[in-house]
Amino acid sequence: MKKHFNSIIAIGVLVFIAMACNTSFTTANISSFNFGKNDSANPPTTTFDIAEKIYAVTVVSNTSAKHKMKFKVIYENVSGKSKGEEFATKDIDFEGARPVFLYFNVPLPGEYRVDAVLVAEDGKELDKKSGTFTVKGNAPASSTETKKDDDSDDN
Repeated sequence: MKKHFNSIIAIGVLVFIAMACNTSFTTANISSFNFGKNDSANPPTTTFDIAEKIYAVTVVSNTSAKHKMKFKVIYENVSGKSKGEEFATKDIDFEGARPVFLYFNVPLPGEYRVDAVLVAEDGKELDKKSGTFTVKGNAPASSTETKKDDDSDDN
């Protein structure tokens, strides 16, 4: 009986180990999220001029697996735009612990928010960070404005 009981325990341990090998115990996370004027966001800043390239830089830690970073740029307080309206979205596939960044320009001054969502290969959301930044300056003249025609007569 004792021998039979030890065999059952041994089989149970083997089954547990086999199940653990097939399960991902990932602790992948976004360890930092900053804005900047270069791909390392160094130095970090949250104020930009209208013509500047803006970098949203996440640092993903504790992983060697394949993931996706989903970036979403959203109007927060921009003249002529609704709060929460999307400006841009971009999904970036990557592998391993490393910086992942999105760069872009915005056409209008105001306040914006960027959401960064870390997603596992199976589609499960692992982590999410958000940050806001401000763009200063004057919006370019609208392309819908028309030039005033010359009143002279060609006759």
